Amino acid sequence: MFRSIEVFAAVVETRHVTQAAQMLGMTQSAASQHLKNLETALGVSLIDRNLRPIELTKAGIALHRRAIVILAEVEGLRTDARRVNAAPLPLLRVALLASIATTLAPALSVLARKTFGIPELSLFAGLATDHVALLRARRADLAVTSGELFEIEGLTRYPIMTEKFLLVTPKGFAGDVGDITKLSKKLAFVRFSRETPVGLRVDQHLSRLRIEIPRSMEGDRSSVVMAPVASGMGFAILTPTLLIDGLAEGMEIDVHPLPFTGLTRNILLVARERELGNLPEAFAARTAEVLTQAISARLPDLPADCYVVDSPASHD
Repeated sequence: MFRSIEVFAAVVETRHVTQAAQMLGMTQSAASQHLKNLETALGVSLIDRNLRPIELTKAGIALHRRAIVILAEVEGLRTDARRVNAAPLPLLRVALLASIATTLAPALSVLARKTFGIPELSLFAGLATDHVALLRARRADLAVTSGELFEIEGLTRYPIMTEKFLLVTPKGFAGDVGDITKLSKKLAFVRFSRETPVGLRVDQHLSRLRIEIPRSMEGDRSSVVMAPVASGMGFAILTPTLLIDGLAEGMEIDVHPLPFTGLTRNILLVARERELGNLPEAFAARTAEVLTQAISARLPDLPADCYVVDSPASHD
């Protein structure tokens, strides 16, 4: 069927069966047979053989639009297959949490090039939910994410870090931070939107604890959430890695332990099983190093128990 679609596309391009056959390196009779087979399989006529040069029927016009997409997809599969079989890997596609993408990009680029001989690194910054789509569509080879991604089969997981959520207030805020409900009467609660994994987790945790705080401001990126806090307008609940970008931009804030039962999140690297050798483990280890250095530099007074570096040993 696929070869018949190739023949059909070539006929449309050249408007002649003979020229299409020559383009594809086959005889004119073989090309004609492919066309007939395609028409029989679909139950429609695709070309008007009474006209010269050949003209498409309505069904032929509709099929040609789909044929272009099909042929492009197959060529993409061929490219991916060549890429996987090539040595060294010519391109590595990595999905990263948006909050740490800027921090990790330089170090991971160096690791890919110098250690693994990979000349090109393609990075995608987004949410953990974005990583599901990228991995499922094979548009990413691995992801540094905050979700286990159990909905995708055939992945190996490499733990990187476990970090606590913290209460974040404006720099020098002198109010009571021991009661979040009272705090919300003085400062607006700036949170991640419910559509983000972080926002959903925080909302669910507060709901379990029967803590109700009015919604006032929200965002889908950590620096967007931090900005109103740094300007003195509100407070937020964030983790150390979610603070890195805003601190790098010069935002000034104070951090405190949560005044209620704590909440943590895991950062891990996920990759497809047995496709990249020891590369995923090396990337996980380097990611842990870079994040630890960034947190230590940006939050030197942060208590040691606010984050724990996990072993990069894999878990299927």
